[in-house]
Amino acid sequence: MRKTQNAVARRTGATARAKLHSSPIERGGSWHLARTEAERRLSEFEFRLERVAQAYYRWKAACLAAVCDVPLTGDDVAVLNVVRMGDEPKRLSEIGQLVNRVDVPNLQYATRKLVKAGLIETEGSSSRKETRYRVTDLGRSVTEAYADLRAATLPPILEALEGWAEKSEAAGSHLDLVASLYAQAAQVAITRRHQP
Repeated sequence: MRKTQNAVARRTGATARAKLHSSPIERGGSWHLARTEAERRLSEFEFRLERVAQAYYRWKAACLAAVCDVPLTGDDVAVLNVVRMGDEPKRLSEIGQLVNRVDVPNLQYATRKLVKAGLIETEGSSSRKETRYRVTDLGRSVTEAYADLRAATLPPILEALEGWAEKSEAAGSHLDLVASLYAQAAQVAITRRHQP
């Protein structure tokens, strides 16, 4: 703990100082992300979001592992399915936009891993920006098997939930709004980072 405090102090100057207004003193049993009632609600929402995201990515990795011997993460599976989407080759920048990711080095790592596994291949220019990715015949058969297993397992479970269709549409719209709010908040955070 002392090492972390010292590292923060070195990065921010002699002492760590908050850039925002002072906040209420933490109550017993609370923690740094939940100092007010609004922050507590936000923290609970974010923990639910984190658990949903992790469960979703574990599910994708498990579903693919059932139909393919290549060890892939949920992120890798997302890249593979996006490359297959519409059966049209895509540039890395397009893949990133479709999955809302800006971590280009990790996307490059995922595409190299998928190429090495024989699930996707490159086409077009030797320029990185112009290179396009498309699924191979093996990638097509794996993504078809993935789609078949997904259809046989997840939809029946979800359809058993009362009002699933209506709730999923409402939740989807709400999640799109939340994603845009987080993007806006990230821009504000970046702007503040560069303020004196």
